[in-house]
Amino acid sequence: MPPKNNPPRRHHFIPQMMLRHFADDDGQLWFWRREFEKGAVKKTGTKLLFAENDLYTLVDADGGKDVALETFFAKIEGIGARFIDDLADIIRAGETPKLDGGAWDFWGDFFYYHLKRTPGAIDAFAEQMDFDAKIEETFAKVQEARGKSGRDPAEPGLKERIYKNAVVMAQRMPPGQEVRKAFREFGLAVYRIIDPKKSFVVGDVPGAVARFSLPGGGMSHETMFLPLTWDIAVGHLTHSRKVEIVTVDRDQVRRMNVASTTRSKIIAGRSEALIRSLSLDVPYTGVVPR
Repeated sequence: MPPKNNPPRRHHFIPQMMLRHFADDDGQLWFWRREFEKGAVKKTGTKLLFAENDLYTLVDADGGKDVALETFFAKIEGIGARFIDDLADIIRAGETPKLDGGAWDFWGDFFYYHLKRTPGAIDAFAEQMDFDAKIEETFAKVQEARGKSGRDPAEPGLKERIYKNAVVMAQRMPPGQEVRKAFREFGLAVYRIIDPKKSFVVGDVPGAVARFSLPGGGMSHETMFLPLTWDIAVGHLTHSRKVEIVTVDRDQVRRMNVASTTRSKIIAGRSEALIRSLSLDVPYTGVVPR
């Protein structure tokens, strides 16, 4: 392990505590990246997947590093690990979880940060917000200020550092009051797989939308879901603040896995055959389909 005064540089954007819930019996995951040949799946441990060096690190003008965001995420993940373990145990026992106010609030925060902290989500958000133009404007102002102060305005890597720090600071922003209010009105839909031969996959951009079969026939509107384990995914209920269990059949599981794969450049899971099938059949449409 790295010494305490030398924090790890490798930051997981899909936490290992979640990846373990998608692993095979040997603790590893089958995975595929879009730069691989179709069907060329591989297997590895959770430590090597869905991670980048210094993803959540702020770097100051003198090269000093601030890893407060990674530390913050680590604390959330510690609580989240217990939350997911307990939720899964209750659901697999055939019972419906009862969440108190603290659990509801934590779930809202976890959902908020988890959906926006991955590189793919960051890039999609940056494109929607015209982030590059804002960085160019900031870069010009920084260059002007540095020129006046006698510092090198053409320092190598300056623009990249400004961009990186802006991304990290955006990730540190907590949910606003309107977002928190909306989350407090949502319930929790739990989508459960019963067939042990079927499973959900995890992608590098969490959260996808799919249509669900309705009891009286027909299909629902597109609904967001987030796989938490190989057999459990969750989403928001908009009509009531309660927990509702929905059993999903093999066709629904396939629709959900396809939806996760279309927006992902990396997918992983416990089934070699499933990951290979998705790599062969599902094209990339982007985080936000055009």
